[in-house]
Amino acid sequence: MSMTTKNDPLPGGLRDVVHIIPLGHEIDRAVAPFTKNKADRAYILAVPPDAGLDPRMVRKQHYFVGRVTEQLQDLGIAVTFVPVAMFDILDVLKVVSYLIRTEKEAGNAVYVNMSSCGRKTSVAVTLAAMVHEAMLYYVSADRYATADGEECEHGLSIVKTVRTEVFQPFRIMMPRPENVRLLVELFRRKEEGGMTSEEIIEFFHGANTHGYERLHTAERDGYQRAKKKRALLNRTNRGYLKELEEQGYV
Repeated sequence: MSMTTKNDPLPGGLRDVVHIIPLGHEIDRAVAPFTKNKADRAYILAVPPDAGLDPRMVRKQHYFVGRVTEQLQDLGIAVTFVPVAMFDILDVLKVVSYLIRTEKEAGNAVYVNMSSCGRKTSVAVTLAAMVHEAMLYYVSADRYATADGEECEHGLSIVKTVRTEVFQPFRIMMPRPENVRLLVELFRRKEEGGMTSEEIIEFFHGANTHGYERLHTAERDGYQRAKKKRALLNRTNRGYLKELEEQGYV
């Protein structure tokens, strides 16, 4: 697995190599990549210890968290545990997206393991990595644990020969930043009946969006005139709302 990335190095030093590891009942698939590749830090994502789930399942999960944490630390990798509702796709998507964005904004190289968790979680992990352009990889298993004690030693999957496949990113179209902010505001006002066109114009003005800067209070009467108001409505409808509608967000 190549450790090259398009991120710029941090000023005054090298960038960190950071791995995001959503963890199910796996050990080998979480640890094996680091026998060939170095990393500075790793996030392990799993259900919180006090999750309202079957206590036996939670204890078993945190056995694997402990084993993976120990092995990564033995390899010199700093580990951070992040509690996540692993069976909630939206929560996984939110947390993984946040971690990717935060690390990339700091100039770090980010890798995401899609093979160390269950299938449902893997869907959210893959989407987050593709949208935010992190390196997504899959660790192949040689076989699966069947004999007594194998699952405790290796997890569900046994990796003897490390084969790590990095996936080519698929471009996923996201709304432009202005429209993301508008979607958040529309959701916030959902219970109030949404927003009128006039309120959307005011929102863009308050956000200092290009083309809406001159909508000052002193000039408001002028903007009520048909020509100027129509120009702003056209800009709003064609430049922003049409995109959201075509992408299925509104």
